[in-house]
Amino acid sequence: MKYDAHPELLDRLACAYVFGTLGRLPRRRFARLAGSSEAAARALRTWEAHSAALAAAVPPVQPSPAVWAEIERRTFGTTGFDSSRRRWTDWLRPVLGFALGLLLTVGVVRQQPDWVLPSDLPAQAVLPASYIGLLLDASGKPAALASSRRHGVELSVKFLQTPVVPAGHEAVLWALPQDGAPFRLGTLRAGAKQVLTMPGTSEALLAKVSELALSFEPAGETAARPTGVFVLRGHCVKLW
Repeated sequence: MKYDAHPELLDRLACAYVFGTLGRLPRRRFARLAGSSEAAARALRTWEAHSAALAAAVPPVQPSPAVWAEIERRTFGTTGFDSSRRRWTDWLRPVLGFALGLLLTVGVVRQQPDWVLPSDLPAQAVLPASYIGLLLDASGKPAALASSRRHGVELSVKFLQTPVVPAGHEAVLWALPQDGAPFRLGTLRAGAKQVLTMPGTSEALLAKVSELALSFEPAGETAARPTGVFVLRGHCVKLW
């Protein structure tokens, strides 16, 4: 079948793919199709943007213990389950948290591309291959957006909420690798949008970074590790 001649079918398949209602084999077939057909890939991008926008519009909610207990009951039955199964559910929680964080980040970028794209690009320009970090405040609201081209050395940071920096301190942005200690990316001023020049390309520095965070550090010091608590924190994702 020539799927390009059936846009309504492609739209339904893309919708089912994004929301996880396709079976295993149809899902594999559609993934291959999206890799070879521009029409299928376009339909997939459209539904990914729709789902991400929905996620961005919904404030994050911390599941109650009762929710996890019900997941465990439905997964393992009403009888008791051993510690290995508990470890499985413990593993599931951060995975779900990452997935929600990823949807939120992509959703904000899709809804507000002007926060990432340079102002001199045309309105129809697509987002170039980039690393994007969405930092949230303690209540889970977006507070800062960081972005850098995949092979660039400049990191653009836009505050969505202006941080109140204590006297004698400065706001410092940190990269949090999946495995390893946090490392400093630079000091941020009070302005709404600014650019940090990093010591290497984003690909070299951020490829294994899962989160970005901001802390208030004593002014004039260049500590290699954060000494204060993270006042903002969020996922760092690849968009390409």
